[in-house]
Amino acid sequence: MIRTALQPRWLALLALLLVLLYAFVRLGLWQLSLAQQEEGEDVVALQAQAAEPAVPLEDYLSPHSAFPADGSGRPVRAQGVYVVADQFLVPQRYLEGEEGYWVVTPLQTSADALLPVLRGWVAEPGQADTPDPGPVTVTGTLAPAESPVQGPELPPGQLGSVDLAALANTWSGELYNAFVFATDEQPSVTGNAVTKVPPPSLTREGVDWRNLGYALQWWVFAGFAVFMYLRFLSDAAASARTDDDAAAPHTVAP
Repeated sequence: MIRTALQPRWLALLALLLVLLYAFVRLGLWQLSLAQQEEGEDVVALQAQAAEPAVPLEDYLSPHSAFPADGSGRPVRAQGVYVVADQFLVPQRYLEGEEGYWVVTPLQTSADALLPVLRGWVAEPGQADTPDPGPVTVTGTLAPAESPVQGPELPPGQLGSVDLAALANTWSGELYNAFVFATDEQPSVTGNAVTKVPPPSLTREGVDWRNLGYALQWWVFAGFAVFMYLRFLSDAAASARTDDDAAAPHTVAP
């Protein structure tokens, strides 16, 4: 096979293969760098957004409107009164490694619409207080609706997730298509037994899977090119050996 590989046309094909391999590997590395760059830029944008001053909720989001594309982590400020009758708990939520419950209370805003407010976390349902129904200003960060959770039937006053579609069917009046991780209340109407839940971390790990897939495709192409070169070279070498055997003189036994 080495003799075949050293022939001019196979040397030329090897040179073409090396060029293709170089191009495929570089294209794969480029796609991988794009994936990492897009991830980093996304995190930077989220962190910059979270550092912005809180804006009045009514200036950013209207009842029943779609959740904004840049809404996650957006600091907002809403004024209204808590509707304690519609408060609910979300079980199996963790804080610092301990399982407990989210305490979610709707805030009836000045726009006469309901905004679910995650007031905090408790270890036991009995620790969840009911805030005074007086005027309050809530500051926090926006979050989109959670997906429904399928499971065993929960006790009254508990829901598997902050599923806004389900809440729209049970709460009366208009509803914002978002909920808020409360970071501050003025005046403070939440008791000490309810621990505030930190907003979701604005960091991400890993890479963008689409660009990573493109990178892997280029590297697969490179491997396939090597396989096809070796396959054709092996076939050519086998054919050359067959021709040599056919051309060799045969000795007739006396």
